[in-house]
Amino acid sequence: MSFHIALSLRLTHEYWGDETPPLRILPTDVHHFTRAGFLAKPAPARLDVVAETALLTTPTLLDFDVFSTSPDTYVLTKGLAAEKVPLFDLGTEDELQLSDAHPVQAPARMPGDPLLRLRVSIDVSGTYEVTLHLQAVSALWAYYFTGENAAERLQILDTAGSTSFEDLGRTAITEGHFARVLRSDTPIKMSYRSDARFALEARQDPPFDPITLIPVLPAAGVNLRPTDDPAAAAPLQSDIFVSLW
Repeated sequence: MSFHIALSLRLTHEYWGDETPPLRILPTDVHHFTRAGFLAKPAPARLDVVAETALLTTPTLLDFDVFSTSPDTYVLTKGLAAEKVPLFDLGTEDELQLSDAHPVQAPARMPGDPLLRLRVSIDVSGTYEVTLHLQAVSALWAYYFTGENAAERLQILDTAGSTSFEDLGRTAITEGHFARVLRSDTPIKMSYRSDARFALEARQDPPFDPITLIPVLPAAGVNLRPTDDPAAAAPLQSDIFVSLW
């Protein structure tokens, strides 16, 4: 018997950057897959498909399920819908983003379904190497400042100068407790290791400079939710709570 690697499929995810994302790839129809003479060699965020050369006489279409070991991956991935399981045809490209893949169908999502499905054409000879890049969502960052020092003169400074924050005033967070909310004017790309460096300052009367209260504020977490304001600059928001006592 003669065997060869017919497919080498790799996945990256913008949220995790250079780190291996918590993804695994498996054949959708294992019975069809093995009957056609294929063997799966899975690894984190990758899959090699070994073919029995004598059985691979015509191009074969195979579907693969992409699962995640992290429950946060779904909400962090751009292009996924809550109610559907999209199937994307990767075509013949060697490298592409999910937005470039051709959507074939999107059946209703059921419990236990994968994040998405991928369709790949296996040729009769050679190795098809393809890398699919998943993009991260962007969200507004909303800082909720609580405590006695959550005064009106708070402001957030972006040391890179690319993001500004709007003071949304005080809002009730629980009965009898309020927070001052400062939210970014533009959405920020979600990242496992964010390079955003925001400082919290308290404004003073001229000619005095602002006082730095927190040199580096915490980055947004994965607690994304829809924004309450339909006129907001993005549909998603991450709430970050900071106590000032």
